[in-house]
Amino acid sequence: MSSFQGPALRSALGGISGILVTPFGADGAVTAAPLRPVVDRAVQAGVQVLVANGNTSEFYGLEAGEAEQAVQFAAECVGGRVPLLAGVGRSVGEACRLARVSRDVGADALMVHQPPDPFVSPRGVVAYVQRIAEAGGGLP
Repeated sequence: MSSFQGPALRSALGGISGILVTPFGADGAVTAAPLRPVVDRAVQAGVQVLVANGNTSEFYGLEAGEAEQAVQFAAECVGGRVPLLAGVGRSVGEACRLARVSRDVGADALMVHQPPDPFVSPRGVVAYVQRIAEAGGGLP
């Protein structure tokens, strides 16, 4: 369950948000260890919200499993000190799965990337976001 809800989350969203990088080990795998000092420094510097799987996080360069690992590692490093937003996107199926994983590992809210089809209709965008919201099980 999210530690930041309602007014606390809204207040934090009015402050500084930092999009986390996704650290890779020498073997090319997503790894948690280099992320901890980045998160610690951001929190100590007063960043009010941290975001995993943003564009700066190389979201579109990650495989689905790597994106899941990235949000899990971020949640572990953040440890409830500030709200964690989890970027979700790609196909609706991948976005829904990542929304569920993000909820399960402790993300406080979702940040939905644009649908991959640049020609999707406005109704299609709404349907995309609704399905992801349902999969997120109540995460804003």
